[in-house]
Amino acid sequence: MDNTSKGSSPEGARFRIEEHDVRIGDILAEARIFSATSGILFGFLLTVSIAYLAQLPGIIGRVLLVLALTSTASATLIFMLPPLYHHLRFPMDRRQIAQFYWRSHKFLLWGIVPLYAGVYFSMFLALYNVIGAYAGVLATGTLVIPFITYRLRKIGGPKELG
Repeated sequence: MDNTSKGSSPEGARFRIEEHDVRIGDILAEARIFSATSGILFGFLLTVSIAYLAQLPGIIGRVLLVLALTSTASATLIFMLPPLYHHLRFPMDRRQIAQFYWRSHKFLLWGIVPLYAGVYFSMFLALYNVIGAYAGVLATGTLVIPFITYRLRKIGGPKELG
């Protein structure tokens, strides 16, 4: 087996994970942080939808609220999948632990997409009430900053770390 195919399966992921000494508790801690973040945002949006629905201006505000609620609810549920998967499969043998690592990684990656969408729609909604149509531009600019920062992460760093 060559190095390029090592990470393309749960068994290959086990080799990479063992190199970095990742444990089940580490993965569950990451899921806990993500689910808490998306859950707090979802709870806030739910409160807004109940308390201030009549005050939302026009159809655009209501559509943004529905999109934000749907996105954050989806993210929250996806981030709850690793602990749920762990409890449903417990106790696990070595192969099942490798599958847990692999699937949990995928769950967390998939959950980031609706979380970012929920943050985007929430910012758009909040700013729309203040600055109107320019809210989409400002919300987009705010969410582009982490992507640019991620792309620039290797500039000026030590070469031996990759």
